[in-house]
Amino acid sequence: MRRDSESESDQICRRLGIEDWKYVEVESKHRVRPEDVKDIRKFLLKRKKVQVEKSSFFFDQFLDTPNMDVFRVGASLRLRYKKGGSSVYLQYKGPGFHRNGMLFRSEFSTERLKHVLMEESRHDIVKFSRTSVRDILDNHAEPAMARAMRLHLGKSVIARINVGPILSIYQKEKFLVELGNAFLEPSLDRIFAFHIGKTGPHPLSTFCEFENEIKSPGGSLEAKLAHVDELTDFNAALGREFSLRREPLDKYHRCQSFFLKNH
Repeated sequence: MRRDSESESDQICRRLGIEDWKYVEVESKHRVRPEDVKDIRKFLLKRKKVQVEKSSFFFDQFLDTPNMDVFRVGASLRLRYKKGGSSVYLQYKGPGFHRNGMLFRSEFSTERLKHVLMEESRHDIVKFSRTSVRDILDNHAEPAMARAMRLHLGKSVIARINVGPILSIYQKEKFLVELGNAFLEPSLDRIFAFHIGKTGPHPLSTFCEFENEIKSPGGSLEAKLAHVDELTDFNAALGREFSLRREPLDKYHRCQSFFLKNH
């Protein structure tokens, strides 16, 4: 039963099936035309308070069961490889919801997985050879991450996650806009997606996105919610200059849907 004193933050967490506000991601996502990326970057740098945070290159291997159970519940699970594959993290984003152009969803990440490394075999990026998602959750993840995945997916689905059908390579440039007790993190992403089959990876899609996320140093969801209007205004100014098409899907669902639709 809903409590009369339940705050907006509590309502969002309850709807997302998590307990702690700090695991809630609040962002917007838009498709952008590749030919506009350079001009969008110039536009962002001319705006007041916008700072370049960093540019990075990394790639994700999206994990699922052979029947794509993670995909079907609206979640995504990935191994994120940084520093040329030497730093690996298991990251989970639970099913979310849209409200007033914003995407709300839970997000979790493990510590660096020192025992999970890229190996010189094309099969090792497709199937786990020495560990499992269940083992990682039991021994290398915060309890909140393990609880959320078991609630959203179920133990039987977690036990069957052993394939990585989608590989995405990123070029990401992040910017920073200070807002006092929170900040905006706009980013321009160029994604090169591949579907991994028995004979190796096959080019699937190349696309560009503009993302804008509200973050709080202390993880306060209330601080994030207090600055939704600033994010909306920021995006509106960009939208008056460039073609921005709202993107309802995360990268995994966009890539996997493309594959299912065209094969």
